[in-house]
Amino acid sequence: MNIAEQQAGWGATPVKVRRSRVRLDSASDCRREAARQYRRALEGEIKIEDMSRLINAVALIGRMIEGGELEKRIEALEGAK
Repeated sequence: MNIAEQQAGWGATPVKVRRSRVRLDSASDCRREAARQYRRALEGEIKIEDMSRLINAVALIGRMIEGGELEKRIEALEGAK
């Protein structure tokens, strides 16, 4: 990926990369993060290839969240019978 630590030249001190902790607990959190990565790519902050990888990972997490929520709803419906 496009990481500043990997781009430091031989003998150069690597740049400290800020790591952000993104909450991805809901589908709307995933949508928000995907939009943030898209804007970063448009601004030239990250490469398009990196944006694509990040958004695909976020989309996968979003599908897992939706599957878990659906499973809980089905269990609740079956328990109500």
